Amino acid sequence: MYLFKAKNISKRFGGVTALSDVNFEFSGIKICGLVGANGSGKTTFARICAGIIKKDSGIFEIDGKNVEIKSPHDAKKYGIVLAHQNLSLIPDLTVWENIFLGHEEKKGRIIPDNRNAKNSAIKILNDLIPGEININNKVSSLSPAHKQMIEISKALSQKPKLLILDEPTAALEYFHVEKLFKKITQLKEDNISIIFISHRLWEITRICDLVFVFRDGKNTGQIDFKEQPRDENLIIPLVTGTKSYNIEFKRKEKRNLDNAVNMVKLDEINYKNKLNKINLIAKKGEVIGIGGLQGQGQEELIMILAGALLADSGKYYLEGKELKMHCPGDAIKNGIYLVPGDRQQDGLFIEHSILRNIIYPRFSLKGEKLILNLKNLNKIADKIIEKTSIKPPQNDILIKNLSGGNQQKVVFGRWLQFKPKVLLLNDPAKGIDVGAKNDLYRIVHELSFNGTTIILYASSNEELISNCDRIFIMFEGKIVDEIKYEDISDDKLIKSSLRVGVES
Repeated sequence: MYLFKAKNISKRFGGVTALSDVNFEFSGIKICGLVGANGSGKTTFARICAGIIKKDSGIFEIDGKNVEIKSPHDAKKYGIVLAHQNLSLIPDLTVWENIFLGHEEKKGRIIPDNRNAKNSAIKILNDLIPGEININNKVSSLSPAHKQMIEISKALSQKPKLLILDEPTAALEYFHVEKLFKKITQLKEDNISIIFISHRLWEITRICDLVFVFRDGKNTGQIDFKEQPRDENLIIPLVTGTKSYNIEFKRKEKRNLDNAVNMVKLDEINYKNKLNKINLIAKKGEVIGIGGLQGQGQEELIMILAGALLADSGKYYLEGKELKMHCPGDAIKNGIYLVPGDRQQDGLFIEHSILRNIIYPRFSLKGEKLILNLKNLNKIADKIIEKTSIKPPQNDILIKNLSGGNQQKVVFGRWLQFKPKVLLLNDPAKGIDVGAKNDLYRIVHELSFNGTTIILYASSNEELISNCDRIFIMFEGKIVDEIKYEDISDDKLIKSSLRVGVES
């Protein structure tokens, strides 16, 4: 594919305009960046190109010919394949079954060729992340980073001419990003073009040949790095519509919490082979960070705090009283609320409205009437929409028609109608733009100053550095370091996470 044109592509969902006459064109083999704030239309455009969503108007041109893309089958016929941001994997199938799901290897037209499929899966994975994954493992057992790599491998197995990567690095650590970039460079050398969607502007400036910018469903600019410098400051005004934008978080002010009461205390918590003798104290109003390399037990710790997993042994205290947790409902009744890491799978009813997603926790609370007042519920939802800057600001919009960042605001915002004692955040800003991150953490700071204890796991060191009073580093299921406010730095977090300079 040496010429790709998408001309005047438009799409509406009900009363919401997702794309309005956008254009996207390149010639030759290119790595094309696509950036924009959440809700700018990036994923909608990607899904239209892949035939998952039908455009309302506009045309596609490939190598000089007008083509119709009305289904994934049409897209694959022209070599266009999408690796999804919200994974398309089946958890109970194995790695190799997922990689070839929907385009299974066959002997002739009917008989499955599982041996060849397995060999092909091994080859694809070894080329991307050699030696990291057993192809016979179920996807449900894998880390978020490895699931993302399987999603990319699934796309690669379809031998694309144009590969669309929608936020492929959101779940990846730096060393996996490096492996992916190496693969992307190799694909370009093999005459495969890439559309690379990311919120991380340093990735765009590093890997891409040119970049397209969307804002509010429209084109706002295009930068060709052959002609212009690889400078994030050229992109930011096109994304935001302002001349400058502060993409750096300001650190929280240091607070003296020595005399604050202990809100959460964990005493010798153990869970399978994932957590080993976890001891932790979080004070009222404190923002505690949970850091370390991904997959070191951080998510299991958050899930135990939320009552979604039950510890094998140890004690869990809230305000000095031992909690006996049997399910997430016990946590909610005690004022402990979770913003999960996978918003679509664990946090939302995507076929329902913002209103329903916001109000459903009320049905399990003590003291609520059996029949709730719809007028009051609408007021509550509208107040949360305003507080979190959800766009569009209509509580009857279906969740599936919102951008990822606005979906996350719904998951986060639903707990603001209560008075959280403890708010658990499982990588809450993953895959959302800088503006949405700032909106989210502004509210986090406000909650902490009003006495809510925040326990934050983030894969981004920047988020931990900017927002935490203390950070606990986890390694192989243990808390191996506690970093206090004055010692928090990127260098310190990296060295502690990698166990650099630490006696064994």
